[in-house]
This record gives sequence, C-alpha cells and structure tokens, in this order.
Amino acid sequence: MQFKDIIGQDTLKKRLLNSVKDNRISHAQLFLGKGSVGKLALAFAYAQYINCTDKQIDDSCGQCSSCRKYAGMSHPDLFFSYPVNTNHTSTSKVTKTRVSKDPVSGDFLIDWKNYIEEVKGYPDLFQWYQQIGIENKQGFISKEEARKIVHQLQYKSVEAEYKVLIVWMVEKMNEVASNALLKLIEEPPDNTLIFLIANEKEKLLSTILSRVQLIVVPPIESEKLQSYLLKQNPNLSENDLRDIASLANGDVFKASEIISNSSEMRENFDLFVEWMRLCYKKGSLEGIKTWSEKTSKFGREKQKSFLNFSLRMVRESLLLNYGNDKLVKIMIHEEQFLSKFAPFIHLKNVPIIQEILNQAIYEIERNVSGISLFADLSLKMSRLLKMDSSGR
Repeated sequence: MQFKDIIGQDTLKKRLLNSVKDNRISHAQLFLGKGSVGKLALAFAYAQYINCTDKQIDDSCGQCSSCRKYAGMSHPDLFFSYPVNTNHTSTSKVTKTRVSKDPVSGDFLIDWKNYIEEVKGYPDLFQWYQQIGIENKQGFISKEEARKIVHQLQYKSVEAEYKVLIVWMVEKMNEVASNALLKLIEEPPDNTLIFLIANEKEKLLSTILSRVQLIVVPPIESEKLQSYLLKQNPNLSENDLRDIASLANGDVFKASEIISNSSEMRENFDLFVEWMRLCYKKGSLEGIKTWSEKTSKFGREKQKSFLNFSLRMVRESLLLNYGNDKLVKIMIHEEQFLSKFAPFIHLKNVPIIQEILNQAIYEIERNVSGISLFADLSLKMSRLLKMDSSGR
C-alpha cells in the first residue's frame, strides 16, 4: 500500500515521511484511533516506504521488488498478527479454512490477504470475524501467537533493511501474549520495527503504552471522505454524501454500511416518526394498537434495528435540545422532524427512555411477544414524551 492510496490524513502522512527522511524511526509505534479511519493503511504504507529501494519525495515508488512484494503482502520481512479463533463448527467465506485448536494468525493468512485487499486496507473487526467464520466468538491473539512472533523476528532480515511486524487490534492480546510483546519491545532484535494498531488505549498494558511512540489517527476529514465515497458511488447526491460522511464520523467502514443500508434507515425513520406522533397524540390507542401489530410482524433483527435507530434519534434530539449542534449527526430528511421533536427530549425523561428501549431490545433477544412488547413500550413512551423538563 502507498500513501497515495490513503484517504485524507495528510498531516500524519507528512509526519511519517519526515521521520524516515530525518532518520528518526522509532522501533515501536502505536497507531491509535476509533474505527476504520486508516490506522492499518498508514502503518502499512509507512512500512512499505521505509523498505522501498527507490523512495520518492512523498511516497514509495511502487515498482521496486520490495514494493511489489509489499503490495502482494508476500515480503519475507513483513509479518502480520491479528485476532483469530477456532472455527471448527463454521466455514470461512474465502478459503474454507478449518482450525479447531490453538489458532494463530498464520492459519488464516490467505483469508487475511484477501480481506485486506477487498477492504482496501480499512478493516472492521466484526467483519473480519465473519470473514474467517468464527461466528459469535471473540477473536484473540494468543500466547502461541506471541511465541511464533518472537521466534520469527529473531532471524536476520532476508531482503529488506528492516523486518516489520504489524499487530492489528493489539488490545485483543491476552495477558501472556501482551507480556511477550512487552519484552520484544524492550529488547527488540536488530533492525526490527513493531507497529501496533489499536482502537482502545485503555485496554492496553500501561507498560506497553509507556514504551511506544503514540500516533493518534483522527477521523478522516469530511471533505476527503466525501470525495472517496463519490468515486466509489458516483450516483450519490451532494446531500447524500454530506449526510453519510456526517453519520460515519470519518469512518470508512461505517460510511459503506450506511450506503448499503440506506433504504432500511429510511424505513426506520418513517416508522419512528409515525410512532412518536401516535405516542404524543391524545386518543390514539387504536393507532398504537395497529402500529404495534404491524411492528410485531417484523423479524427480530429488524425490530432490534428499529429500536437501535430509535435510540440514535433520542440521543441526537437531546443534543439538539441543549444546543450541541456540532455533535449532532443526522441526515437532511431527519433534521426537519427532529428540530420539532427535540424539545420533548430532555434530561428528565431521556435516561428512562433509553432504559426502556434497551430493555425492549433485551426482551426481543429472548423471544418476548412482539405485540405486547411494542404496545407496552408505546404507552410508556406516551407518558414520557408528555413529561416536562421539571419531571412532571
């Protein structure tokens, strides 16, 4: 991967390029940021640039033997580590890999290469789990994986000046693996670079954090994300692009999910508007009953999707009501309704509304009757919407 392939993040690109030009490459670096904002892509492009044999002013050449091998993720001095798990009861989407004991990254290497190529260097953890067929299990980086990493890095580099280890989602390392990584960072083999990728700083050992150079990767700039989305989806309007970029908050994967699920989101919005109007209107018991019967016929996943959407609408309404416009993430077609609906959502009723919506999601997962659930939920919502900001 080259820097030119990365969406936005121009400031970080310059910083990484300058560290190479000034010969200030830290042997252990942590790329930290929420979601698919380019952490892995930046680390990958950085590693490729470092080992490029014909460096350009602002990027690797893309043509030398090292760059070609990096592009195919086949360079003998490039190593990856990422969370995995056993999948003996399921099937990988790509290679039909089956692993029933002591899983390590190498077991899923072909899956990893195909997946990273498919998502263009912007992976998502849950999507990766689906890719390798581990169902609802949590992925992890094990002590066996740590031993393999330590063993691989002890050897001299085969071709490149530097051996590079990229650990994606390093917070998924168990305690034994984390301690092995710490020792590797403290006593790195010669000409070895360790690039860690993480979403959640608080889940990392403080001893690891204190020994790495921190590179905070912010959300992708809205304009840059919109330009990228337009190239991928030329039929999107300006308003659509603005809405999607706003909701995605600089996250490529979220933006793609929003585009894929746009019709479902619109259906949820229309259903939410109908529901809130019925809940507030006097003498609408018959309407609430009809609405509850209709909603109860949806599949459970669609019901949960609607309730999660409702939680977002409540959250955005609260922000609108208290003047936090810069934090609001809504689409144009949502804005008109929420501007009128927001005054009914305040600090006295919002905790209760969030609680009953989350409880409803919990009950749906446990196969509670849909009609009674939505009817009861509607009556509670009706009372809460009529509560004033003093709690009466």
